Amino acid sequence: MRHRDEHRSPGPAARISLRVAALFTGLFLTATASGQERAPMVPESVSPSPLVTQAISAEFLSEEEQAALRIRHGLWSMEDLSLVPGGRALAAADLGRWDLVVDDPEASVVQRVTALHHLGRSAEGRLELPSLEDGGLDSASIRAATSLAAGEQERALDEADFVIDKVDFNDMEEGLLAIEAYRTRLAAGGGDPRDFDVMIDRLGGLRSRVDRIDPRPRLLEGLLLLERGNTGEGIPALHEALSLNPRSAEAWLALGRLAARRFDFDGAERAADTLERLAGAFNDDGISIGAMIVRARSALTRNDPDLAADLLDRLLEVHPRQPEALALRAAVAAVQYDQEQDVDWLARLDEVEHQSPRGWYEVGSALSFDRQYDAAAEALAEAIRRRPRWPESHVGLGMLQMQAARDDRARAALETAVELDPYHKGAAFSLFLLEELAEFETIESEHFLLRYRPGEDEVVALGMLEPLERMHEDLVGRFRHEPERKTVIELMPDHEFFAVRITGMPAIHTIAACTGPLIAIEVPRVGSPRKHLGIFDWLRVLRHEYAHTITLSQTGNRIPHWLTEAAAVSIEGVPRTYDTCGKLAMRWRQGDLFDLDEINFAFIRPKRPGDRSMAYAQGAWMVEFMNERWGDQALIDLMELYFEGIQEKDAIPKALGIERDDFHAEFLEWAGQQIQEWGLDPSPSLDELADRVREEDPDQREAMLEARRERLARIADFISGGIGRPAGPGGIDPRDPSRFIVEQWPQIRRPPVELDDEALEGFLEEHPGHPDLLELVIRRRLRADETLDDSLVELLDRYAEARPVDPYPHRVLARHHLQEEDAEAVVPHLIELDLRSDKDPGFALEIARQARRIGDRSLAFKAAERAARMHAYDPATRELAASCSIEAGRLQDARRHIAALAVLEPQQPRHAKRLQAIDRLIESRKAIPAG
Repeated sequence: MRHRDEHRSPGPAARISLRVAALFTGLFLTATASGQERAPMVPESVSPSPLVTQAISAEFLSEEEQAALRIRHGLWSMEDLSLVPGGRALAAADLGRWDLVVDDPEASVVQRVTALHHLGRSAEGRLELPSLEDGGLDSASIRAATSLAAGEQERALDEADFVIDKVDFNDMEEGLLAIEAYRTRLAAGGGDPRDFDVMIDRLGGLRSRVDRIDPRPRLLEGLLLLERGNTGEGIPALHEALSLNPRSAEAWLALGRLAARRFDFDGAERAADTLERLAGAFNDDGISIGAMIVRARSALTRNDPDLAADLLDRLLEVHPRQPEALALRAAVAAVQYDQEQDVDWLARLDEVEHQSPRGWYEVGSALSFDRQYDAAAEALAEAIRRRPRWPESHVGLGMLQMQAARDDRARAALETAVELDPYHKGAAFSLFLLEELAEFETIESEHFLLRYRPGEDEVVALGMLEPLERMHEDLVGRFRHEPERKTVIELMPDHEFFAVRITGMPAIHTIAACTGPLIAIEVPRVGSPRKHLGIFDWLRVLRHEYAHTITLSQTGNRIPHWLTEAAAVSIEGVPRTYDTCGKLAMRWRQGDLFDLDEINFAFIRPKRPGDRSMAYAQGAWMVEFMNERWGDQALIDLMELYFEGIQEKDAIPKALGIERDDFHAEFLEWAGQQIQEWGLDPSPSLDELADRVREEDPDQREAMLEARRERLARIADFISGGIGRPAGPGGIDPRDPSRFIVEQWPQIRRPPVELDDEALEGFLEEHPGHPDLLELVIRRRLRADETLDDSLVELLDRYAEARPVDPYPHRVLARHHLQEEDAEAVVPHLIELDLRSDKDPGFALEIARQARRIGDRSLAFKAAERAARMHAYDPATRELAASCSIEAGRLQDARRHIAALAVLEPQQPRHAKRLQAIDRLIESRKAIPAG
């Protein structure tokens, strides 16, 4: 079935279409520029701007004025703080140490109340403020914020308006107070959507007309831009603010939050480390609220709620009413499926910020990230009920509904968000995409709904449904579960569309992603790296993503991270690469394979580069072991337990009847057998064989004795060398138990020795199936003469059998048989190479050509279809696929390829004639009576 989404009447989105389109274009440009510069989101370090260093050293300034400037720009010393009234409180506020501001007897009332507000003690602070009429503008501004925290929105609006109406924007302090009042008014649901423009304009005026090096206007600009998803301009603004005040905790915190949300965990940790150092500037034992918040958000993004809970609990022990920490703690309880705790934390937050949407928004966001879409929608709906004119809840709900493939609901939420805040780029992008998606063609099959942009992309789309249905049957048979609804697959025309669909912003680096009921995938196409990531076999990619759809549905999205990836990799039907096999074998030999706890942490808290990719590979290997040892049903039983909410520590013993440690031990034993079958753990080793040569030479024999003595000395130093020395970075810790693990001891440094041809041939005669010897002999002979004789062909066949994971012998033999024009012999080797080919259709094309030569029409058709899946927009590939389809009697497939050629080469009239001819042939076949 094929249809196009019905035309929709112009709504709010249509009225702002020009603004949305401008935002769409602008963000792509800024994203591209930032990508080209490759500046880290969170700087490694920040140096003060030369403008600042010049200003604070001006000779005409008094000592007190210089001290005040150094405090303003974060370059103060302890002596400076004593020279300026309230200087210590100003510096502490800059560092995010609100507790020190509260305890400072020299802090002003406004400074103290501001600090109490940040610590969640707004009600206490309001009691210290004078009345609106009796206080100054600074008092009125913080009063508005505390009124909002108390749930008194109308009073907060009145107080914010009072400030805005009275300020002089030619005065820096008053101008900044007005910006805070604008922010409070918008947060309370008042003001005008155009207030953002006003704020940016006012801040620009303060910078240009009042003080161009004051860091505060640039800081506020950065915060306002990030709040609206404009990272292209917001990040540089915060970087500039830091160059004007490197000790601005608020800037570091904003960058850390963003880094955590964008999976830049190294950047998030840099921000947290910096915040921690800043908080320790007073040499006390106080903690950094910002560092704890950033690390907790990073842990949540890494799907590590236990770590997030631990961090937040430690923070809340010290500051039990801190609003952001309470909101995040409720979110953590939600993703831990602890409803009682979730309700309790939300109630505690309500005591601090009455009727605030903050907690429900954080809960909804975390549940959405955890793919608990229905529960997330309920939480965000409650946030909207509490403050209907706060745009962020509508944005979150719209993004959630997009990921859940509920585009009508997404459109309604995003239209509201953009009406409330037309400057929110994430919302504007997603709404723009939904408008574009409304023009997409839709085709359906029994289990899939496929959407694509009309035009050339139909050459991919129209060949997808039949293979997808076969894939569905295969995967459902394996996992014994079928999703309740049709899976939506959206074929994105380029990388930018894909990234916006998945994240709301064009900054994600993969070709496909699954949100559960929705899979977005780019078209496989060659082009600008900014728009296309190259060609690939979309069917292989979708097997992986559809496995996620099934297992997430099967477990209610409660499957452990390592297992959902392992199950998806295991069902791809593609052999491991030789490189992956080698890395797994090396880790096995070193005793460095992950156990069941470590493999989850390798995804969420990798300790070393490569840990995450190794976790994918080992996870699939563990599933293979599980299938072989306990049968296919074991994985199904595990899924059922996860659906019931059973934790992994209990699920594996219950499903497999074996403790987790015993599972790991048996896996290691099985893995060793696998590595031997791969030919990656031959016995004797090459080193052992070379030692035999060394023993025959007196000089080499003596060198080996010396090498053994030297190794013993290094082992002794390794074991005892740290005794009596202080443990420290790079040193030996005498308490480290790894010192007594034999595999960790230093290896012997063997003297070099050359195995001549005679020695190699002799060893090979003694060990005819030894893969290392076979490879050495083959490579040495080929270096001397690239011509293959019968004996070398026989060696290559033996090597392929001895080390089946290495594609090398297949490459050599394929080249040889092609030169010999031996189609029968070359095809098996081409098939092995094609199995391991991710982005090169060359092997599939050659299989098709050689299979036609030997008359294997079925194989030629299958190979040409795979090549056409990878290189769908290439006319030559389509020509071959059409020919193979006709020869295999697959006339409908032939027609599809010819129709694709008509789209790809509209200037060629022959394609229309060929379509007419194939249609006549199809009709004639229908006319032939069956039997």
